[in-house]
Amino acid sequence: MSKDSEGNYAPEKQDVLVAADGRWHDIYASLASSLVPAHKKAGRGVPCPVHGGEDGFKIFRKTAGSSSGGICRTCGVKADGIALLMWVNRWSFHHALQEVGALLRVKDPYGRTADGFIPSVVIRKERAPAKPEASDDWLREAMRNLWKGTVPLTDPSAEPARLYLRSRGILAWDRPELSRYVRFHPELTYKDKAGKRSKHPGIVCTLIDPEGQAVTINRHYLTMKGEKADLAEPKKMFPIPSYRKLPGCAVPTSHPGEVLDVCEGLETALSVETAMGIPVWPLVNSYLLESFVPPACTKAVRIWADKDRKEGGQKAAFALKKRLWEMGIKAQIMLPDMPIPDGSKGVDWNDVLRERGSLGFLGHEVYRAQR
Repeated sequence: MSKDSEGNYAPEKQDVLVAADGRWHDIYASLASSLVPAHKKAGRGVPCPVHGGEDGFKIFRKTAGSSSGGICRTCGVKADGIALLMWVNRWSFHHALQEVGALLRVKDPYGRTADGFIPSVVIRKERAPAKPEASDDWLREAMRNLWKGTVPLTDPSAEPARLYLRSRGILAWDRPELSRYVRFHPELTYKDKAGKRSKHPGIVCTLIDPEGQAVTINRHYLTMKGEKADLAEPKKMFPIPSYRKLPGCAVPTSHPGEVLDVCEGLETALSVETAMGIPVWPLVNSYLLESFVPPACTKAVRIWADKDRKEGGQKAAFALKKRLWEMGIKAQIMLPDMPIPDGSKGVDWNDVLRERGSLGFLGHEVYRAQR
């Protein structure tokens, strides 16, 4: 793009996504070639374009030809191709829209195009996958049947879940409200990359969008002895129906009030509840933490953030805090004051609970009293 058009050209996201439908292969080839291998193998794990490794990243097969979202095991879900380009290239939202819009000759609301931009590739419509993904009806029915097979964490059959939580120092699993969206399943199906299926007990959580609609289910695979299952993906999210959106979702473990506590993972949420006696909403990963939308009644949010070497958790927490203050909602971040041990990726509030017990939370007794 020319320098002049870069400042003025401002296409709408929806217009860009409509134009990009079926064209993501060439968009990535032109703007972020590191995403091309994942797009070619949509639905399969490949080396992450940001963190490396063997299979820490994938582009969702169901939406590869349309919105082209993906997920990084470290950074979480990226809802669409725009978000992937922002993440890989470290672009701002506006910059990513400009680049894709310019490539596809999308006009902005004022009828402007990105003058002076010459596409480096010919954009073509991609063919549909040979093997279509499961239909929305199938996904909805599969999740409904999965949920029907669950029981509260207090049920006698949920002993593997209680053993696991106790091994983490967590004792907060018997609050009645928790069982609305956090439950135990005795036989969760796991499918590995080779297509082999196996059954495992596990904890399941339902993610709810800001409108109160169930979006998908997150699964924590365990063993009968209450250990984390030895699987490539011991925590796995169910596919998302096309008519639902993941950004803004949460696992609402309590009725919302004027003050709300949130964090990334379920273990962190129950660790804070064990130590402080306050319910915390887990948001599953850093991406959903950053994109969280609080209920209308919320006036203040407490963010129990993870502390990691790559600062993904901290950055997501600070991004959420900034956005909440812009919305007129007070926000505060609480990071563990423990140092990150050598050889460890980070520390979270479950580490604080196991290392120091409730004493590790004593600096927050004033906040507890205010609730």
